[in-house]
Amino acid sequence: MVYDSYEFGKYLTELRRKYNVSMNVVCDGICDQSVMSRIENGEREVSKLVQDRLLGRLGVAPENFENMVFSDEYERWKVRQKIVNLIMNEKIDSAEELLEKMYSENTLCERRKMIEDLDAVLEMQFYYAMKAQIQQYKNVDGKQIRGIYKQALKQTVNGFEKSMGLNDFFKNRRFSVEELNLLIEYVRYLPVSKGITSIRNIVKYIETSNLDKLAKAKVYPKAVYFLYMLESKRGIENNKKIMKLLEAITEAIEYLRNSLRIFYLYELLDAKMKLISMCDESLAEKYDFHIADLKNKDMVDVNYMDRYGNTGQYSFEEQYIWCKFASLVLDDIYARSKVRKDTFEYCYIYVDRDVYCIEDVIRIWRKMLKMSMGNLCRDICSERTISRLERKLMKPQAAQIHKLFERLGLSCEFSRTELTTSDINAQEILRQVRLCINNGNSDKVNELLDKLNEYLDFSNAQNKQIMLRMKACIMRKEKRISDLEFVECIKESLECTLPYKVAVADGEKYMSNGEISCINNILVTKSSEIKEVEECYNALLKLYQNDDMIMNFLSMYEFVMQPVASYCGNCGKYDDSDNIENTIFVNTMMNRRLTIVPKVIYCLLWNNIQRERKNISQKCDMDKELELRKCLILNDIAKNYLNYKFIGNIIQEK
Repeated sequence: MVYDSYEFGKYLTELRRKYNVSMNVVCDGICDQSVMSRIENGEREVSKLVQDRLLGRLGVAPENFENMVFSDEYERWKVRQKIVNLIMNEKIDSAEELLEKMYSENTLCERRKMIEDLDAVLEMQFYYAMKAQIQQYKNVDGKQIRGIYKQALKQTVNGFEKSMGLNDFFKNRRFSVEELNLLIEYVRYLPVSKGITSIRNIVKYIETSNLDKLAKAKVYPKAVYFLYMLESKRGIENNKKIMKLLEAITEAIEYLRNSLRIFYLYELLDAKMKLISMCDESLAEKYDFHIADLKNKDMVDVNYMDRYGNTGQYSFEEQYIWCKFASLVLDDIYARSKVRKDTFEYCYIYVDRDVYCIEDVIRIWRKMLKMSMGNLCRDICSERTISRLERKLMKPQAAQIHKLFERLGLSCEFSRTELTTSDINAQEILRQVRLCINNGNSDKVNELLDKLNEYLDFSNAQNKQIMLRMKACIMRKEKRISDLEFVECIKESLECTLPYKVAVADGEKYMSNGEISCINNILVTKSSEIKEVEECYNALLKLYQNDDMIMNFLSMYEFVMQPVASYCGNCGKYDDSDNIENTIFVNTMMNRRLTIVPKVIYCLLWNNIQRERKNISQKCDMDKELELRKCLILNDIAKNYLNYKFIGNIIQEK
């Protein structure tokens, strides 16, 4: 994805036309139409913050991108992320202090009055959103909190106060996830009847919007949960209302399962069980299970997925049992990770990852390649300019940075997905490829890759890299190549953009997600006979060494460090493996992600089993049968059918 000012505008225009959305609808409340026109024509550069919001209005989640920003923007981004992290860790006083410092030092009040300062609009909205979050934590009066949300919404959303209960308010509008979240929060503090009417409209809007899967998962379950809460306050008296709420809650749970997230999942499971109990009062008493009841072999076994589920293909009794077991397991893993089970904050909406500082990237990459300042700057700028740039004492023009990136062999896009193209069709095909790989559908993968060839320029090193890597992974999965041949293929893929020896060398590093994925692919073979495996293990182990790195790159951290932990266990370093797995576990649970949790729990159990076999003292006792059934249920929630089958077979063998 090319995101210089021209290509960003081109991509934005493509998306807008795809969804038949007018220019003024996308920019409403953010900038006027003349500025939007300049953005789309590549005549006006905008920050990542503004790019994300404009794309958010068109349903695109920022999680799909790696981003590079200049140091001034990077420093403001770091402050916002630190505030988010403090709230997530319930360090509320520290968060409040830093928030007010951000407000004063960034002169938000003065900047907000400047029409051309688009960042100030969104930074001010962030300020009010976090302020309201903090006041909620302090149990401040609801009317006062609603007033703060009113201020937050007024930054970018026009006319919401009098029109929230009207269908017309949502016509011909596009809201980002951040704005939808603020609307939900504002509405939940309205008088009950008005709140119910308004939140029903929000639910309807989200259901019919073009938000992508993850974006919907961030707001739809929350909207449905607060609809249920408001309806409960007024009283749920008739069967028709119960059925409509059950239908919405079931859909919300499915959005979470499909996106591997657990925002409000615990609360929704509880709500669904209460609604089902209104239809059949005997179920709550009949299935008053506790965590130990997971060992009931007549219920939780390899056929669990066939017997019970969340959707309408199962009876109310079967859905109730599914909700109960899912709730018990979630309760257990929240307690184990020491993370609150109630979704008390919405900071997950503002968590923004894979962001790099341009000046740092130039400095680090130059040193990785052992290139002198003189060689880097030749015919571009002076050595003094490079020195000042690397020390963040000046901000160069984007065109100059592009020339330096080209000299360094770096991709020249400041924001990108894995593919370097502004063609939205290519992005959709890549999404389908990933789904097919996860489902083991090799024939379909090959067909899609052939189709992808039509959209990509393979003279571009990044495009060539991802294609070579995916083809190698497919061939290994189909057992058409040996592990040794696979490693050579992955090295060839890596070296499209970075020499292998540089990638595994010691020292400070910058690597793209594509390059890190190559190193990770080599490690996954776990072959003791291939020297590159140990080299890649050591390189990855050193890559994420502090909490800031984990928070900024959590999805890659999970992807990379879980195989590292698994390799540690294979090498008999069980304590080291446990430490990494537990770090992944806590951070994943705090961010309400389900991506890797079942695998982490299984690997912690596996380490304990190996200690037992080798008469090594246990760090803690684990009930093997119980842990396996937790893994089974978590894989069922996550719809990870391959891992579900793997765990089910182990249970069956016992």
